[in-house]
Amino acid sequence: MEKINILWFKKDLRIQDNEALFEASKNFTLLPIYIIENDLWSQNSYSDRQWQFCKESLIDLNQDLKTLGQQLIIRTGDVIETFEEISKSFKIMGIYSHQETGDYYTYKRDQKLRNWAITQNIPWNEYLQFAVFRGKTNRDYWANNWKKHLEKKIPQIKLKLNTVNFRLGNIPNDDFFKFKEDKCLGRLKGGRKEGLLRLEIFLRKDIYLYRKNISNPDKSKDNCSRLSPYITWGCLSIREIYKKANLKNDINSKMFKSRLAWHCHFIQKLESEPELEFKEFHSFFNNLRKKNDRFLKQWSEGNTGYPFLDACMRSLNHNGWLNFRMRAMLMSFASYNLWIPWQESGETLAKKFVDYEPGIHWCQCQMQSGTTSINTNRIYNPVKQGKDHDPEGKFIREWLPELKNIPNHFIHEPWLIFNYEEYKNLNKINYNNPIVNLRETSKYARKRLYEITQIEGYWDISKNIYIKHGSRKSSFRKRIKSNKKKKDQKNLRQFELNLEIK
Repeated sequence: MEKINILWFKKDLRIQDNEALFEASKNFTLLPIYIIENDLWSQNSYSDRQWQFCKESLIDLNQDLKTLGQQLIIRTGDVIETFEEISKSFKIMGIYSHQETGDYYTYKRDQKLRNWAITQNIPWNEYLQFAVFRGKTNRDYWANNWKKHLEKKIPQIKLKLNTVNFRLGNIPNDDFFKFKEDKCLGRLKGGRKEGLLRLEIFLRKDIYLYRKNISNPDKSKDNCSRLSPYITWGCLSIREIYKKANLKNDINSKMFKSRLAWHCHFIQKLESEPELEFKEFHSFFNNLRKKNDRFLKQWSEGNTGYPFLDACMRSLNHNGWLNFRMRAMLMSFASYNLWIPWQESGETLAKKFVDYEPGIHWCQCQMQSGTTSINTNRIYNPVKQGKDHDPEGKFIREWLPELKNIPNHFIHEPWLIFNYEEYKNLNKINYNNPIVNLRETSKYARKRLYEITQIEGYWDISKNIYIKHGSRKSSFRKRIKSNKKKKDQKNLRQFELNLEIK
């Protein structure tokens, strides 16, 4: 039987800066394969918009591999069954792939595959996809290790692949997945070529307004890098982006590079504790919130009665992307004001994001829901956020045409307009009144969170969470010291100050 190495593509859909490809091609004929896993794509956190981006990236990857001499092999089904199929035609000398910090499904799948490979006496060689490290990690040294990895030289690989005599397979038709209709007309197109073009435009032009417009929901879609889906699906590597950004030396590029570190910092949390996809960081927050399908639906569709919040959600529904501050606001509102479990609202958001990255997403869901205990909790006020970032309501009117005739003075709180006699002749507004009282629900959330912090043993657990997951730049140590010194009313006042209303 012909000896081969399997190059297993997962969310690393590129041939450049691909260490697994470089190593796998050294000794034996290489069989490059992508496996479309039914069980993975059938999860509620996945959607057609993500599949379309992935499919376009696979087509682009296949074109690049074809120039090397061997096209991408496609299979649909189970990973182990696929590898067993290959083993009937070839002697597998090794499996090569990048390490993946995916969701809990991929974590358990990799455990099964590792056991299978051991029983078959096949080595599985994994390489860093990001600066996220397996095994026991010390957060005190994490930042230095991240920087060392990003500054490694990228080898310029020039190779020719031998053609493998094996059925190529096909990408399945779109109706294979039974996804709900999900047009997402504004999403970016997938593939490395599209990612490189976006990177070139960003570094040449848009980065100079990055710091200024990063939180603006309208301008950020142009002045943010918009590279996140290309990073998520591995069309571009973080290392090559970092090196190109390093050629610039201004405040905008420094801020952008800090976001690349932030990206890996959050994924490291899920790598260290995969159960965080569904289990609270701090056990005292278990079962805190209640299921509410009506609220979840209105929030998901952008019909909460809060114009700026709804405009952000409708923009996300159309584009598959939203800037970080607005994502945080959506999650905060669902968790604090609607009091929906973060697992449910997080799942709803996950399928909307073309750049859904489990390590970032689930840790952020918990951070914006107040269950980590080591982060400052921020209850975002959507009215204030709208006045700060869309003062004239331009963004609101773009996504909520039913409010196009509302005067600027009332665009953020349209329910107030009918308190004034001079506006009673205005046509009836086909828009919801607020589904909850912002002030009352925020007050309730602060009270509940504070009560939990007063339970005996709370801060001891928090300290252990910080040691395992906390950024060494956070203010958590000061909060711990403050808690030891202050009791009762002083401690209450300090905690309420920490629950900033943004």
